[in-house]
Amino acid sequence: MGCDIYPDAEDCATDHWCRATGARREPNKQWRADCPVPGCGAARALEFDVPGNSVRWKSFCGDHDKEAVRPHLAKLLGSCMPGGKARREPVMPAELEALALSGLPPLALKTQMLILAGLTTTEALDRLGVDRTTRYRVRDQLSRFADKAAGR
Repeated sequence: MGCDIYPDAEDCATDHWCRATGARREPNKQWRADCPVPGCGAARALEFDVPGNSVRWKSFCGDHDKEAVRPHLAKLLGSCMPGGKARREPVMPAELEALALSGLPPLALKTQMLILAGLTTTEALDRLGVDRTTRYRVRDQLSRFADKAAGR
């Protein structure tokens, strides 16, 4: 997948990624650019290519790992940035109503609210500090809630 404008990832890489990062095409069909972290400028520290349907990128900066580069690259690329969370659609009022009237126990209710906010179930349970033995019960309660969602 490319981006909102180009369905083809190669076109997105050629136009958006190169323009945003100042990248140059290498003979091996990869692009190289300087580190996108402001003030760094390490030469050829960002590499990206299109091995399939999406742009794959790596950081070779000696000062910044991939996680440090990611927010700066996302700021430059916007919706073209791969691997990030998909843009969520707003929560529908019917979903909130179903959740409020669901009768879920408090822990399952909090977990479902975090899921609606965009977290995965595992991330929500981690944030709430739910231990391993309780996770099974919460997941079971959430699966029963999914069968009773509003609008079905």
